[in-house]
Amino acid sequence: MKRNLLLSLAIMMGAIALASTADSLRRQIPKLSGEEKSAAYQQLYQTLSDGNQLEPLLQCLDQWIEHEARQGNTKEEAKVRWYKLVDIANYGEDSLMLDEATLQMNWFMHHDEWQRYYDAWDCKVNSYIYTNRLQTALREAQNILDDANVRRNNFGRAVAYMQMGVIYEMMGQYDRAVLVFKECLGQLKDSYRDSEVITNAYDYLCQTLDECYRYQEELNVTYEWEKTIQERLASGKVASRSMQSNYIVCRCNRALALTKLGRYADADSELSQAEEMLKESDTPLARYRILLVRAIHALDKGMPHVAQDYCDSLQRLGLNAGGNIQLLQGDIFLKAGRPAEAAQLFRQLYQSTDSIFNRDMRLQLNELSTLYKVEELEIQNKLQTTRYLAIFAVLVILGLLVFTHYRFRDARRLAAEHDKLQESNRKLEQSNKELQVANTRAEEASQMKTNFIQQISHEIRTPLNILSGFTQILTTPGMEMDDATKRDISERITENTARITGLVNKMLSLSDAGSRTMIECNDHVLAVQIAAQAAELLQIGQNPKIDFDLQISPEAESAMLQTNVEQATQALGMLLDNAQKFTYGKYSNAGPGEKGRVLLNVTVGSQYVQFIVQDNGIGVPKQEANRIFEEFVQLDSFYEGTGIGLTIARSIARRMGGDVVLDTTYTDGARFILRLPYSSGQGSN
Repeated sequence: MKRNLLLSLAIMMGAIALASTADSLRRQIPKLSGEEKSAAYQQLYQTLSDGNQLEPLLQCLDQWIEHEARQGNTKEEAKVRWYKLVDIANYGEDSLMLDEATLQMNWFMHHDEWQRYYDAWDCKVNSYIYTNRLQTALREAQNILDDANVRRNNFGRAVAYMQMGVIYEMMGQYDRAVLVFKECLGQLKDSYRDSEVITNAYDYLCQTLDECYRYQEELNVTYEWEKTIQERLASGKVASRSMQSNYIVCRCNRALALTKLGRYADADSELSQAEEMLKESDTPLARYRILLVRAIHALDKGMPHVAQDYCDSLQRLGLNAGGNIQLLQGDIFLKAGRPAEAAQLFRQLYQSTDSIFNRDMRLQLNELSTLYKVEELEIQNKLQTTRYLAIFAVLVILGLLVFTHYRFRDARRLAAEHDKLQESNRKLEQSNKELQVANTRAEEASQMKTNFIQQISHEIRTPLNILSGFTQILTTPGMEMDDATKRDISERITENTARITGLVNKMLSLSDAGSRTMIECNDHVLAVQIAAQAAELLQIGQNPKIDFDLQISPEAESAMLQTNVEQATQALGMLLDNAQKFTYGKYSNAGPGEKGRVLLNVTVGSQYVQFIVQDNGIGVPKQEANRIFEEFVQLDSFYEGTGIGLTIARSIARRMGGDVVLDTTYTDGARFILRLPYSSGQGSN
């Protein structure tokens, strides 16, 4: 208690001293000029940097910038403007950074400060990444690359490739990330070997190679990285102490690659050298990386208890600087003979991964929607500009026509030529409009397919990771678990296996969705049998959150269909799955004690047997009645799914001579109707 009181008193006294020094400098600055005033601003900035408030820092920097501008000292002003971006980034003010980075980019561009210009643009992309707006970040990185190519600026190209690599790595596209990180290093090696960016590029490249198990290649990169560090030290442009942290991270990456290659003695040697360097340059990042690799190294050597000690030290550091600590901890539990704790940790990881994925998907879909609207505005602006140019061109043409008319007095010939020209312009304008519409649709489809591929990738990766963890637990010799734990693990394995199987089946069915080839219908079966099989396939009757009711009209009880049983059952199953997914019950939006309701009603008409699937979910707006059947369309990003189920169901039905339609008159949820051909001569009408 006494110690805490003394600590609080010391912090309070430090804050008072800091405020006193800052106030003293503020009073002195107006009395100074020239370099003395610049030095005073530098001292005030350093004093305020020891505090924890951004606003006083920004006020100091704005005044300092104004002073250097009046002095005409462009180099000093550029440095202070860069300080401002760094401080905004350090305080995590991402929304403020977007406006400030754009402002400073313009200043750097007009003063030929091109490295600062691309550094500022890099800060802007980072803000998009930190707020999970990966699509926007990737597009901004492409804009940097386009700009740098126009200016033939290698540093700008390197910044663009660096950001592309980071984004691809976050998306799990490791091979792509490796390629662009290597391209980044290629742009830096000749002209920018002294830039700190080259160290980050090597580190990202090594981590990505580790993610895709390319350990020998990772090892080779670390030797190339070490050579670059030594060349930078030999140049005398950087202090040896400032390079120690980079050297430590390089050796940690090398030790990790050696460990995965089974060269444990060499890995121990590299880690020991890194720990010696840490005594001279102890930074949180360097300490974190050594502990992380030590833990992985010990676990790989079959020493889980030693790995646990390192993992505990990692967690006490309170950093998040690479590596999945939870997954590492689960592997330690597993190899230490603690299966129950491993199972619990994998379960938590499964739940948190699913929630993070759903959140990120909502952000990505919202972002895609925003990007589409922005593109739409840009296209409208371009069309407006084109319209003005067309008007100007027509005016010029009319002027020439009038001039020609008065010169040659040949009104009939000119009128005929004028009509032809107008018709040609009309056709050209129509062609341009059609081309723009087609281009817009193609871009929208491309965006939707990209998002769909990323979603499928994430949805498959999550259950695969969980299946791997639980399978290791069940197959580990000598592991004892109580019945409840075994039952829970078995349910999780079954659930995730079904999840993967369902995704694969949908993907296979999607490949035929655009086909017009008719499906062979050689099965004679009762309509009620198809309804029963689809309900059993979905196990919708066993869902505790759903009230499911199957109703058969008297005419339908004996109705026979000549159809394809497997395909008809699959199409009806997808409609039931859609209804189950979007009822209030499953997503707990109903009131206390209420459940979602799903009704399957089988009726007979003069030409079709109708399977009517009705739910009390969120429904479908009338204006989306046709669009809902398009590939990859999801009207609400808060729900699971891939946006292909209804597409496949309608394709199957139509290729069997039937159809799937949405009943827009039903307003208490959604009502989809599957119609399959029926001969009235085979049963009641």
